[in-house]
Parts: sequence; C-alpha cells; structure tokens
Amino acid sequence: MSKDPLEEFLKDPDRRAKAFLVLTGAMILSTILIVIGTIVFILTAIGIINL
Repeated sequence: MSKDPLEEFLKDPDRRAKAFLVLTGAMILSTILIVIGTIVFILTAIGIINL
C-alpha cells in the first residue's frame, strides 16, 4: 500500500516550515486583495470611482 505523498513531504521539518511560510503568505495576500476589492466596490457604488 502506498503512503500519503503529503505526509511524506511534511516529515522533513525544513519542508514543513517552507510550506507554512508559503501558506501564511498566501492567506495574507488573499486578505489584502479582498480588502482592496471591497474598498473599490464601495467607492464605485457611492460614485467616487467611475469604472
């Protein structure tokens, strides 16, 4: 029976740390993009920005 490739990948502490940093960066970036999109939407709905 084959082992889980993700489990094999995360056995190494260096790979686990790198994966953590990448996922944390992706979560921060997605949050920033959501905030920017919300601000642009509100400004467009009010009429300050005409897109």
